[in-house]
Amino acid sequence: MIEKQNSGVSAALRASRSSRQGVRARFLRSSTPYLYIAPFFLVFFAFFAYPVAYSFYVSLHSWTGQGAMKWVGWDNYNFALTDSFFTEALQTTGLIWLSVPLTLVLSLVIAVIWNQARFRGRSVVLVMYLLPTVISIVAVALVFRILYDPTVGPINTALGWFHIPPVNWLGDETSARFGIFIVRIWESIGLGVLFFASSLQAISQDYYDAASMDGSGPIHQFRSITVPLLARTILFMMIWNTLIALSLFAEPQLIMSSGGPNNATTTVGLYLFQKVQNLDLGTASAVSFLMTTIMMVISVLLFLAARRWTNE
Repeated sequence: MIEKQNSGVSAALRASRSSRQGVRARFLRSSTPYLYIAPFFLVFFAFFAYPVAYSFYVSLHSWTGQGAMKWVGWDNYNFALTDSFFTEALQTTGLIWLSVPLTLVLSLVIAVIWNQARFRGRSVVLVMYLLPTVISIVAVALVFRILYDPTVGPINTALGWFHIPPVNWLGDETSARFGIFIVRIWESIGLGVLFFASSLQAISQDYYDAASMDGSGPIHQFRSITVPLLARTILFMMIWNTLIALSLFAEPQLIMSSGGPNNATTTVGLYLFQKVQNLDLGTASAVSFLMTTIMMVISVLLFLAARRWTNE
């Protein structure tokens, strides 16, 4: 009887041990995938989620980066939205944003020409257009300050050959804004050509051959074949250039000497940069979230417009 009881206890212990081992094995199997993706979440929370949450926390306080924070609630947001300087920066940013659709049109036209089979030297031309995207912004600022020099600048010198009065690029408000407008086109057109050229090569030549047999000319083919098939690339480049235009600050800071003249070239990005320089970190954080909101709204509108366009 005792031996039977001992054997029963031993069997129960073995069953309990095997059950615990089975639970442990199932736990290890189910948790292994999470261990593989854990580094991503650690990096995400450490370098994105936490900084964003902390920045929002700072936006609700008055803080210079040292000492204790002072709770102000939504006052930083109210100040930015009612600040005439911020409103002017929004208007200047909107004017510079007009370079985005013009850049896309020029990039697409150049890419179509570059993609022609009979076009010679395409690699050299593409490299020349890509150079502005890899040149340091400091070098770009130095070059354009020389080009825009009102007395000995090459642009005004060339205008003098045609008896055109010199333009005060660095001193006149309208000319200064137009100067930043030109810089943005020069900087972004190369990347647009690269993306459009690679997308054009993915379009089958059969579409164009069939359209030619139906009597369609180059312009009609461009409008009815090329543009619709490049809708996704156009949307991507539109959003990408919009984000860059809304966060622009280096060019007005370096070329136009801190957003001059008379703050005519001060963009929202430069406004934020100046708040950081002045150690007004609460307002700077609030402005950064306002910029993010504007970017999100514009991106959603562009997505909706692109969906409606492609559905039609």
